[in-house]
Amino acid sequence: MTRSRVHSGSTISRRGLLRSGAVAAAGLVASPWVAWAQNAPVNIRFATGGGIGPNEITTCVWLDYLKENVLKNYGKAYTLDMTFTRGSPVAAQLLASGQVEIGTLSSPAFATAVSKNALPDGVGIVADVYQDGHPGFATNTFLVLKDSPLKSVADLKGKKVAINAFGSAVDIVLRVALKRANLDPKKDLEIVEVTFPNIAPALREKRIDCGILVIPFLPLEMAKGDLRPLFTGADTLGPNEVAFMAASDPFIKAHPEALRALLADYVLALDWYYDPKNREKALELVSGVMKSSKEVLGTYFLTSGDYYRDRNGCVSQKALQTPMDAMFEHKLVDQQIDSAKYLKMQYLPKPCGT
Repeated sequence: MTRSRVHSGSTISRRGLLRSGAVAAAGLVASPWVAWAQNAPVNIRFATGGGIGPNEITTCVWLDYLKENVLKNYGKAYTLDMTFTRGSPVAAQLLASGQVEIGTLSSPAFATAVSKNALPDGVGIVADVYQDGHPGFATNTFLVLKDSPLKSVADLKGKKVAINAFGSAVDIVLRVALKRANLDPKKDLEIVEVTFPNIAPALREKRIDCGILVIPFLPLEMAKGDLRPLFTGADTLGPNEVAFMAASDPFIKAHPEALRALLADYVLALDWYYDPKNREKALELVSGVMKSSKEVLGTYFLTSGDYYRDRNGCVSQKALQTPMDAMFEHKLVDQQIDSAKYLKMQYLPKPCGT
């Protein structure tokens, strides 16, 4: 039986998710990766970076149904001890402290950890989770009320803006946008932490002037017609790698085959989810996890209204470098980070291009 720790401030009820069995261990099936393994499978401690469902599709990969019917390696080569966090900075802290072996991190959380030498034993970026600002796909959006007088980033002076967590991917988008508008994030406005589900209500109640929404909340709230975009992640950074899997170097060196097995299952699950013949079942599964109707989920999940994901799990080095360069340019980290040094995509089942 896997164990799951639940951090406070979760964006969706983790207890409900656990009761549904979505992260329970199950499904012992055959594996091409585990002929070498005669002992118990490697238990991998895995921390998500915050979202559940389309935001972080990793939370939809290791469901009981997929373990039993799709994944080939779970229960033989590896098992998971899944931890849910409020945001990627917490996942990075868990990775840095050795409490997990793999974390779903954002580019800013990763860059901050590297610049502070919080990962002295080494870390590798092993798979894509999603990219923002990719042409033709969804982008994280800062919203205001439809009748708000705010028309540009510069108008945020003296206002209150909500993000989910300091140091998160959307926090960096905000701070870069503010600096480009010659606003000081510390002096010219108030930035507050609000969980994603509460940002739209806070806007409507006028407790904040502007707030970030990500999938799945973005399409749900925009459909109500009383909010409008002020600026987006695409406006600020263009295509950029928002979330990816990062693994500690000691774990990679000690258990490379377990990592290969996990990533093979991840890519296999992506193939299954994107296969049109599985769409009804996919909507059923994910709607159960998110407590959202299949009809609403179907308007965006795995469509052009969803985030862009590389189907082979490959990370774009250019898209990865973009937010890290922006952070250095705007003095959000004190050193230039060469993201290529940390890419370790050789553990994916298919080769990645340059």
